Amino acid sequence: MSAIKVGIVGTGSVASSVHLPILTRRTDLFEIVALADLNVNAAHALADRFGISRDVCFSDPKKMIDSKEVDAVLILNSGSHAEIVEMALRAGKTVFCEKPLAYSRAELNRIEKAKSESGSNLMIGYMKTFDPAVVEAQKAIKTRPRTVDVLVLHPSGDSQLVTSDESLNMPKPSADLIELFTKSRTAVQEDALGKAGAASFGNLYSEMVLGSVIHEFSVLRALDIHITEVDHVDRWPAGSASDSIIIFGRTADGVRVTVRWFYLDQYPMYQEEIRWVSGEEGHHIVFPSPYILRVPTQLISTYRKGIDHQSNKFESYKPAFEVELEAFYQLVKTGKQSADPIADGLEDLALAQKIAKKIAENEDIALGGELLL
Repeated sequence: MSAIKVGIVGTGSVASSVHLPILTRRTDLFEIVALADLNVNAAHALADRFGISRDVCFSDPKKMIDSKEVDAVLILNSGSHAEIVEMALRAGKTVFCEKPLAYSRAELNRIEKAKSESGSNLMIGYMKTFDPAVVEAQKAIKTRPRTVDVLVLHPSGDSQLVTSDESLNMPKPSADLIELFTKSRTAVQEDALGKAGAASFGNLYSEMVLGSVIHEFSVLRALDIHITEVDHVDRWPAGSASDSIIIFGRTADGVRVTVRWFYLDQYPMYQEEIRWVSGEEGHHIVFPSPYILRVPTQLISTYRKGIDHQSNKFESYKPAFEVELEAFYQLVKTGKQSADPIADGLEDLALAQKIAKKIAENEDIALGGELLL
C-alpha cells in the first residue's frame, strides 16, 4: 500500500520529540505534506529540521485541513483539540487526535455529531495501549484481579524532554498567543468545572488528570479494568502548580484500583508501574519515559507452579508510538480499528469529572459547570 499524505497540527514538544522522528523515518507509510501551528515560526523551525518546505507551513489550521493534498490529519497541539477535530472530520479527513479528545461533555458532543454526520474516522492517541508489553499482558492474564495498583513518579516536562529528541531553541509563542491559549484553557475549564472549580483545580483537571493520568486510564481499560466508582481522592499541596494525587476507585465487579500520581520536579527519571494481582497470578508492567524511544517496557508475569512459582519476563523495544502510528495507517487505508474513540473519550471524561467532583466535595468548593449534571 502507498504512503498516506498527512498534515500535522501542532509543532510543540510531542511532535518534535516523537511523532516527526517516527513519521519521517517511516516513509513507507507516511509523507508529511503540511504543518500548521498558530506560532508559525515554530512550524518553520520544525520544517527546517526535518527537511519539509516552509511553503507548506500554515498559521491557520483550517487552511491546511482544507488542502486537497492532505489525506489525514494528526492533531498534536496542546490545549483543547475539539474545534480542530470537528473541523477535520467535517472536511472528510481521517483524524488522529492526541489525548485528551475533549475536556467537556459539550466538546465531546460536538465531536460525536461531526463524526456521525461526516462519516469520517477518528483515533485517539493512547499510545501505551499499543505497547507490545501491554498486548502481551492481555494474552497472559487468565483471571479477574483482586486489586490493581498504578504508581507514577513524574518529573517536570523539561526534566523529561532534556533526554529526548526535542528540537532545541524552538521559537516561543508571542504574548498575544499566550494570552489566547490561557483564555481558551480557562473557558473550557469553567465549562467543565464552573468558575470556582476552574480557579481552584482547573489545571489539575486539564493538565494532570486529562493530560497525563489519562494514559493510565487507557492502559487499565486495555486490561479490562473500568473504574466506575471513585471512593476517595487526595491531592496535595492543594492549589499549587505541582499537585500530586491519589485516587481510590472500584470497577463494577468490585476490583479495587489505586492510582498514585506524584509530581516530583527534580526527580531523576520518569517511572510508571502497574501491578495487577489476583489470588492466582500477578502481572507487573514497568514503562520507561515516553519521550525516550527504544527503551524497553517490561512485563513480569508470575504464576503458582505446585508449591513453587514461575515468572515469565517479556521486554518490548519497539516504541508504542510507532505501533500506534502503524494502526493509524491501517485505519486510513481500511477504515478498521478495534477501539471506539467516542466511547473511550466519554469514559475518560466521566472518570475525570468524578475525580474533580470528589476534590470539590473534599475541599468544600462550590460545584459548577458540568459537575452539576
